[in-house]
Amino acid sequence: MRLRIAVTVLVFIAGCVQLADLTDTISRFYESIEAGDPEARIQLLADDVVLLPNHWTIMSGKEDVSESFRRSADAIFRIKDREIVQMEISEDLAYTVNSYYYTYHLKDHPEQWHKTKNVHIWRSDSSGTWKLAVDIWNSDVPIEQFSQE
Repeated sequence: MRLRIAVTVLVFIAGCVQLADLTDTISRFYESIEAGDPEARIQLLADDVVLLPNHWTIMSGKEDVSESFRRSADAIFRIKDREIVQMEISEDLAYTVNSYYYTYHLKDHPEQWHKTKNVHIWRSDSSGTWKLAVDIWNSDVPIEQFSQE
């Protein structure tokens, strides 16, 4: 009986540590966006990362995604009112469903905030470090309206 309780407590503690590590990684991911720091964001990507951008083609592999992040370093990308709608962790995989507003514009252009959402799939590597493996996002705004803004 004592062994079962001890194992249960250890599993609970390990789960709490895993959740804390993932939550910290997610915070650093969004902080890197707010700071306009593509290199910090790149460090949080899995080598085989896949991005499925809104109104764009699939990007895959850390090298291609990193180049895309670096090319857009002259643009302003900000997020506000982010909410984790759902989150699940199972051993070395986790996902979050997020809702937020974003603006993405050139530095000399005005902010335009758009309601959107995403799904992030996170994977923990052999050292226990969480990396973004898949990022899927799309707008809440109908494409016809979005193109008129």
